[in-house]
Amino acid sequence: MNTITLKDIAGNFGCAATDFSERFISFYNSVDMTYESIDGAEYDNLLLEMLKKIESDSQVIGAPERTGVWLAGWQENLDDFRSLKTREALVPRFIRPNKVIRYKKSFIKPSNPYFERDFARLVQIYMYDNFIKGEEVSNVYEFGCGSSFNLMSLYDLTQEDDLQVTFYGSDFVPSSANLVNELATHFDAPLHGSVFNMIEPDYSYEIQDNSCVFTFGTIEQLDSKFKNYVNFLLHKKPQICFHIEPTVENYTEDTLFDYLQIKFHTQRGYTQGLVPYLEELANDKKIEIVKKQRLNFGSQYMEGYHLIAWRPL
Repeated sequence: MNTITLKDIAGNFGCAATDFSERFISFYNSVDMTYESIDGAEYDNLLLEMLKKIESDSQVIGAPERTGVWLAGWQENLDDFRSLKTREALVPRFIRPNKVIRYKKSFIKPSNPYFERDFARLVQIYMYDNFIKGEEVSNVYEFGCGSSFNLMSLYDLTQEDDLQVTFYGSDFVPSSANLVNELATHFDAPLHGSVFNMIEPDYSYEIQDNSCVFTFGTIEQLDSKFKNYVNFLLHKKPQICFHIEPTVENYTEDTLFDYLQIKFHTQRGYTQGLVPYLEELANDKKIEIVKKQRLNFGSQYMEGYHLIAWRPL
């Protein structure tokens, strides 16, 4: 049995273990980080399963029918919250237990059935420490907020620290916005939900001063039509922006491990070009890139967790 150490996690985030907050370390210590490697015949069978899946997969990101899928998906979380009134009701359905995980360019089987959810929690704490608390912002905007899984986690962190921060969640389907507003009512929390189309941004949408803007697995769904949204942010000038998104440009075609996720990413039509576009803007002195990191973590078919943080100039 192997264990992912705090030093290993620091390698994921491109920092030293001493850079992590006490809260981050405490949560890390509360989670089972043991795993089994996948190798030999099991590894071969896994690759065969993946190749067959990629060959037969017909899902197309950005297709018109996907709107109905997301509307129904976030409605399920809304219905669950109405029934259960718990944070667990907000966990997106695509974060599934007992799944093979991509970790540091290998496939592993974690002992913890909810390892992806808990690693995502570490990502949330890191983002909070560095880009919300660390930037001393007063307003946080998530575009493509989905089930409010991230918004509520970040809100809870501000409550632990007694920080006065207002949260704004938007999505392109009303079931997501409705869930944000029901959470606000139930928890008497400073949360505001609205419908927003990132492909055709509404410039009347106000971003307050002293703000952080982020996306988490959202730009991936825009079928590479993200430039209008980035230009909208350039116009609105939030204090800091960050994105946790799959980034195909971080892979290499020289390894089977990466080649398979390149195939999966491109075949489905997940967004490409975000990081190169931000690098182009940085070269033109329009933005400053604060951090860029492949977290080397993801689900079986691709790594959905890459970080790029930047600020308009």
